[in-house]
This record gives sequence, structure tokens and C-alpha cells, in this order.
Amino acid sequence: MEIKIPMLKTLNEICDWFGLPTSELISEDFMLQEIDHLDKNKLIKASNTYRANFFTIFIINDGSAVHLFNNEEIRLESSSIFVTGPGHYRNYKFDHISEAYFICFTEKFLANYCISDIYKEFPFLLSESFIYTTIDLENYLIIKSNTDQIKHEIKGNSEEKMILIGNMVEFLLIKIKELFQNQLNPVIEKNNNSNVVNTFYKDLENYFNEILNGEKPKQLKASDFAELQFLNEDYFSRIIKAKTGRTPTAWINSRLLREAKMLLTETTMPIAEIAYIFQFTNSRYFNRYFKKQTAMTPKNYRKSLGHDPNL
Repeated sequence: MEIKIPMLKTLNEICDWFGLPTSELISEDFMLQEIDHLDKNKLIKASNTYRANFFTIFIINDGSAVHLFNNEEIRLESSSIFVTGPGHYRNYKFDHISEAYFICFTEKFLANYCISDIYKEFPFLLSESFIYTTIDLENYLIIKSNTDQIKHEIKGNSEEKMILIGNMVEFLLIKIKELFQNQLNPVIEKNNNSNVVNTFYKDLENYFNEILNGEKPKQLKASDFAELQFLNEDYFSRIIKAKTGRTPTAWINSRLLREAKMLLTETTMPIAEIAYIFQFTNSRYFNRYFKKQTAMTPKNYRKSLGHDPNL
């Protein structure tokens, strides 16, 4: 029996998952939770693996835990930071935790309360499935002070609360960036492509296989491929571009064009039928699309190959 891995799309859902009151949330897009405030029985009994549509910074001040990534156990020790991005699998086994924090925030939080070029400044938010690093005493005290300031601001009533918290999260990301570059205990993806990219490749392959096998799936756009991984389209597109140098739309167009050229080259199928297979409304739209991509109409492309242009 296949085990269904739950996808937690909101911070409200993560509260329900770990038995937290939603009153702990200061907004729909940001949460800081102390581990010692969690219902530990619920925490320990939580299902092995879940996915979440937000960023998590897990700071262990005192204690230890285990994170399972692709069947590899990674031990998280005291004075360490573990960062995971949206869409990735989470699996924590807590040994003993006396002081630790979960900081969770969404892309919307980054867009509204942090610098506009956040991914350019902190590329690891896109490029890594996760990062883990231990912290020396000096940096630990700086990060603890920063975390305490966030806690203090959460309890305040300032009209600029979320902006101030955004600034503090930026500072935390700056420290993480510094630590990641000089970390003592690196965990690096063995594959140059992230899981998001590899899954996109598989989804793209499956989609065109269905089309060529005579099935009629709906015409998918970048947003649909993002949704298949429960990711925000902008974040999904940034990852694909960062890891491959091409946008998801460019990959989709490239694959569609490749398959269309194959049918034009290796079959006598009428152009109108090829247009229908790839779900263009009519051959006129297909001609326009093909010419935009190749500077040639499908008819002229066939003619250039020495085939009958009337097909």
C-alpha cells in the first residue's frame, strides 16, 4: 500500500500537525515557535515525513535531532542551524531538545517585508534542498540575540512589527550565508540538480508521453508544473532557472518543438492533425507558434527536409 505523504500548505496546517494552537501565529506568513512550548507527545508521534510550502529555519540551541533526507540520516546537534525551502520533504526525529526554535515563513513574507532581490542576495534559498551548519560560540550568541529580538518584537504592538521582523530575518539570513560559506559540517547535494528540477524533468517527460500515446491531458503551463510539486510558480521558476539556466516555459517550448519536429520529419501526418495532438485550437495558431520558435512555418520546415509540403 502506497503511503501518502501529506503536504502542509499553510502555517495553520503546521500548527495542527504538531498540535500547536493557531494563536501562536502572528500572521498567515510568519511563525516563530520554541520547541519547549510544543506538545512533545504529539511531536514524537507525528508521521515520519511531510512536505511544506514554506521556508523553515530550525535553530537548535541545546539538544539533538535527526533529519532523514533521501534515506540518509543527518544528525543535528546543539548550536546548529538547519534550513529547508518550500516543497521539500521534512522528517525530524527528536532525541532530547531543551532549547530550540522553528522559524517558518512564506514567500509572501519575503516579498512583502524583505529586500526585493532576496534570492539574488541569498541564492541558497533557491539552490539547496537544505543546508545544515554548526555554529561557533561567537556566532551562536549573535544568532540567539537576533532570535530573542524577533521574539520580543512578536509580543509588541508596533504598527511596523512585520517590517521590523522582516529586517531581523534578513540579518539572520546574512549570518546563515556567512556560516554556510565557512561551515564546519557541510551537507551538500550530491546531484547538481535539486529534487525540484529532477521532478520537473520527470513530469515533463510523463506529460509528453501521454500526448504521444494518444491521451489528451490538458495543456500544461509553468504554473501547472509548479502546482504538481505544491510550489509557488515564481519560486518554482526561479529554481529551474537558477539550476538549469532556462525557464520552465523555455523547457516546455523546447520539448514541444522537438516532438513537433519529429512528427513533421518522420511521419506523413497532416499539419492540422499535429496541431490537434498538441492541443492548438487550429493549425493557424500552430503555424504561428512554430514560426515564432523556428522562423519557419511547419510547411516550409517539411519542404526544407525534402518532404511533401502539402501534408
